[in-house]
Amino acid sequence: MAGTTNGGGVTEPDPPLRSRGRWPPPGGPRVAIVGSRRPSPYGEAVAEQLAMELALAGVVVFSGLALGIDSAAHRGALNAGGVTVAVMGTGVDIVYPAANSRLADDIIAAGGALISQFPDGTMPRRHHFPARNYTMAALSDVVVVVEASEGSGALITAEAALDLHKEVMAVPGSIFSPLSVGTHALIRDGAGLIQNARDVLAALDITREVLDDPLPAPDSLGFALPRERDGILSHLSDVLALSAAEVARKLQLPIPEVLSRLTALELNGAVRRHEGGYVRALRRGKQRA
Repeated sequence: MAGTTNGGGVTEPDPPLRSRGRWPPPGGPRVAIVGSRRPSPYGEAVAEQLAMELALAGVVVFSGLALGIDSAAHRGALNAGGVTVAVMGTGVDIVYPAANSRLADDIIAAGGALISQFPDGTMPRRHHFPARNYTMAALSDVVVVVEASEGSGALITAEAALDLHKEVMAVPGSIFSPLSVGTHALIRDGAGLIQNARDVLAALDITREVLDDPLPAPDSLGFALPRERDGILSHLSDVLALSAAEVARKLQLPIPEVLSRLTALELNGAVRRHEGGYVRALRRGKQRA
């Protein structure tokens, strides 16, 4: 795909992009965060935290509005009160997957955008997504991969970034997880290894004192909760999912009561349902209604 370079040095793909929301975004560095659609709780937590910290440092976070890592990246940027852009493999008038319709609305409401190289009305097709991934790489200064199995679409984004002479970075994971195969291969082949957001900011030649402040402690999530729910949160982490039955055993409470409390916490935004159970939601910065 051909492209032109704008005044900021970012390659703008052809054909011209269609958008909903604010496009182009505010000036500043752009980082794409991509990865598995079926991540582990660890990967999802890492993507959300990286996006939060990068957004706090003034970075515009790009991702693809897919389930999994993409959604976590968009959520993280929004929770920090930052700007995030969704690069779509459909027309901008068709949110795919439909489950992310609310997330798409939140992105626009927060001053971000949905963008696409495809005409309005374009439905999702398999061959659209590699082209979308190339566009995402072209629009970003750095591409960060968080969990990618062998053959993952996230690796297409990384390859496109390398072709465009962009920085590629990856988050290491468990050697026992198939979701680490792609990221570890990138690191082996020279991608920058990420331990925290400072590593990404260093690649962008950015230093921000805001990141010298520690992340909130696990029990300090930025919103008030009834005292009787504190016990549940103390048994949940942001990386290891627990089922309602496991939480009930730890608290020695009936499962229906625990399910009721977990539902209330989920509605409050304190926990998220994940494959295999519940995890604590990462929260920092501006909270949305």
